[in-house]
Formats: sequence, structure tokens, C-alpha cells
Amino acid sequence: MDLNTLDLTRIALDGTNAELRPIFDPVLRTFSVQLWKGGEPSGIHGLIDAFRYPDEPLESIDAFLAEQDVRAVTGDEAVVVYAGLVYAKGGPDWVLLQMEVAASQQS
Repeated sequence: MDLNTLDLTRIALDGTNAELRPIFDPVLRTFSVQLWKGGEPSGIHGLIDAFRYPDEPLESIDAFLAEQDVRAVTGDEAVVVYAGLVYAKGGPDWVLLQMEVAASQQS
């Protein structure tokens, strides 16, 4: 997977009118995922929870989506959402993720 060719700011869920937008709040140092349906904001996963690490929202995102009448994410979509969360934070975490992906592709 080439992270540089993906739009990590808007992850469309195939077969739906929904997209996920990964967010990092630098002041609170928390992660969240915005749900947009039909081009309109529909909910925020992480509004109440304080997700401090990018994998934490993924542990409960399917339940959040079910509450919003949206199908669960696939494994591939979960990987892209995770990458989007790291990308949203930026800095050395994003650089390290890119290096890990590049190294795994060379193996």
C-alpha cells in the first residue's frame, strides 16, 4: 500500500454515502474520527472518549458506525483510517509509519 497515493483526510466507505475523516487535536492531544454522510457531518467518534493513541478509536469504531446505521469498516479501511490518524498527527510518528510501510514492502 502506497500511503502517498491515498487521501488520508477523507476515507470513503465503499458501497455507502459515508466517509471517515481522521482528526488529531494538538491541544488535547487526542484522536477522533468524524463521520460524514451525504456530504454532511453526522457524528464524531471520540467526542466523549479521550483517545490518546491512533489505534484506540479503531477498537470501537464499528460499534459507533452501527449506532449511525453505517456498516463496519473492512480490514483494509481500518488500516487506512489508522494511517489517516497518524497522518493527522504528523511529525515523527508519520515519518516512522512511512518508513515501516516502505521496509515491509521491500521484504
